[in-house]
Parts: sequence; C-alpha cells; structure tokens
Amino acid sequence: MDELTNGIMADFRAWVKDLLEEAEKIGNRAGAEALESRVRTEGQRLLGNLWERLLQQTLDRQKEARVCPRCGGRRRHKGVRPRGLISSVGHVRLKGPYWYCPQCHAGEHALDALAPESVSRLARELICLMGTCLGGFAKGSKVCEKALGIKLDEETVRTLCLKEGHRVLESPPIPPPVPQDADLVGSCDGTMVNTLQDGWRELKAYRFEHVGGRHAGAYLESAEEFMPRVRKAALAMKASRAGRMIWVSDAAEWIDKGISVQLPDAKRIVDIWHARQHLHEAARKIFGEGTAEAQRWGRRYSEELRQDGGRGVWHSLRRVRYKDLARQEALEALLGYLDRHADRLDYPTYERFGYPISSGGMESFCKQLGQRLKGPGMRWSIPNVNPMAALVCLWTQDEWDNYWRKAG
Repeated sequence: MDELTNGIMADFRAWVKDLLEEAEKIGNRAGAEALESRVRTEGQRLLGNLWERLLQQTLDRQKEARVCPRCGGRRRHKGVRPRGLISSVGHVRLKGPYWYCPQCHAGEHALDALAPESVSRLARELICLMGTCLGGFAKGSKVCEKALGIKLDEETVRTLCLKEGHRVLESPPIPPPVPQDADLVGSCDGTMVNTLQDGWRELKAYRFEHVGGRHAGAYLESAEEFMPRVRKAALAMKASRAGRMIWVSDAAEWIDKGISVQLPDAKRIVDIWHARQHLHEAARKIFGEGTAEAQRWGRRYSEELRQDGGRGVWHSLRRVRYKDLARQEALEALLGYLDRHADRLDYPTYERFGYPISSGGMESFCKQLGQRLKGPGMRWSIPNVNPMAALVCLWTQDEWDNYWRKAG
C-alpha cells in the first residue's frame, strides 16, 4: 500500500512542479490557453493511470475464486490474462486470473466481479448521455473524445445506447407518484419517424405531469397496443390519489377513443391551439391563403373561442351562408368540428376552474423526440426506435438520474 501511495504521489508532485514552472513563463492569452489544454489532457491521463493502479491493486488482492458461482463446481485457473475496460477517465488495461468451470463450461475473468461489462457503469451513462442529447451517434462519439478523453467510434456509441434503451424498456424507472389531491395532467400526440422497413411511421407518445414531477413514454406501435400503456403509466403514478385528472390533447380519434376507454374519469379537453388551427384553416379556405380578411376572421373567432367556447362560436357561425360551394363546405366542416367537440371546447369554464387548456409540454416533448429521431438523413430500423425513444424520454422528463442511480 505504501509503495503504491508513494508512487502515485511522486507522479502527481512531479507533474504539478512542472506545471508551476510553465505557469511562471506565461505572458499572454495563448500561453494560458496552452497551459489549460495541458492540464486537462495530462490530468485526464493521470486520473486514468490512478484508476488503473487502484483497480489493479484490488484485483491483486482478490482471493482465489475456485468455486463456480453458477453450478458450485470446482473451477480451473487458466492463467493470468489482460482485460480492457472503458471507464469515465479513459481506457484502462488490467491483468487478473481467468477461471473456467468444466462442469457448466462458464469462463470468467477476475475483473468481471468488479466490472462485468467492457464499459463501466459511469462511462455507460456518460456515453449514452452524449448519444441521446446531441442529435446523433457521430456527434456523441466526437464529444466523448473532446469532453471525456474517451475515443469511441460511432458504431460503439450506437450499440451502447440501444443496449441501454432495451434495459430501460425492460426495467423502466418508477414514475413520481401524484401527491394526494394534486392535479394530474396528461396528454398524447405523435411524431413521424422514417424507418428502413416501412418508411414514415408515427411514434406515439404520452406525457403526465403534476407538481411532484413528470413522466413520459413513446412507442412505435398501433393505438390498440399503445393506449393500455397510458393506463398502466397512470396507475404507476397512483392516479387514484389525484384530486383531478385532466387530459389535454388534440381531437384525434385514436386519442379520444383510447382515453375514453383507458382513463374514463379523466376530464378531456381539446388543446386550444389545435382548436384555433381549425378556425384559421377554415378562414384560409373561405377567404384565401394569406389574405388580410382571412387573418382578421381567424383572429376574431380565435378570441371568441376562448371567451365563449366552441358552442359560442358555433352559434355565431351557424346562420352564415356563402354562395360559393367550396367556401360553404369549409364553413360546414368547421361547424361540424365545433359541434362534435363542443363539450371539450368550453374554455371559459375550464379557466374559471383552473384547468389547463394547452398541451404545450406535450408539443415540446414531441419536438425533442423528433430532433433526436428524425434528423437530416436519419432512417431507423424498427426494432431500434423504441429503445432510443426510451432514452429520450428519460432525458427530457428529468428521469435520467433516477434511472442511472439504480442501473447495474
């Protein structure tokens, strides 16, 4: 122990002494920047060397492990072998005994007990973070090298991310439970992902939020497969404790039908921005794309929608008639929309009782999914979409640390 300690401290003292001598010569910005670069590069190398020495000492002190942990048989010592490990402070190479069990034919390096994979848990987290939030595995690879001093190719980053994504799907973090009597607000939407097998397909997503936290999920699957996941997530968040459950989303049929079945107690509200889009779309069809009259008409009834709700706008427009058939058809389509969804367009009542009327959080979540999964030139193999989406869900909904605290 003393020999190891003295060796480490001697290396560190020599390095610091050399840096101090160089610091005395600095006279301009270029010199300061060069010293900073040296401290960072050599410091990372020194930390990696320290970690390698500490881990090697641990291996050297391990007791013989002749009993097979799988079958209980007696294992054979097959000699001392090197094994590499990618860690958060760089690549390290260690030596330890390799054990082989002739009964169950299982082999194990001594390092496997300390680091069962070729990448340490902390390095896995950092690499997956780079691959998840930077918009591409190639970018993740570059930042790993620049920020962590870990040289990895794009394919390695991809493999590690997708493997971890599968782990998230198999053992997702427990979502934050709803505080007693608090509001639980949920939403659904989708974003398109380009797949190698089927072209563009919809990635369906849900999101829940309350005062104690938020939780989300995204899956490339049918509505029939997806909607039960929404109920399962609500139950995991102990939705029965909520004072009110509110569902704000667009009026897509698969969402409306699914929520009415899976979460029948939820108060369903059409996101006001989606409702306003219908008004402005009708205005463009009636008065012409980009005309001042269309803009005025859209603004007028958008304001009325918030003040009087969908039923109020329906009453204002139901007696309007246009001689032009196309204009009248556009108006009739809008009236049909307002009539069908009137009970979920009652914005003055919602605001009076403190209900949210916008699904902005859901829209933002879908944009973040899109930024990672449908960047320029991206095409995904279908089996890889859900694992990658799972990592994006963790990162964007602040569940990343919760997951990695428990990750093996």
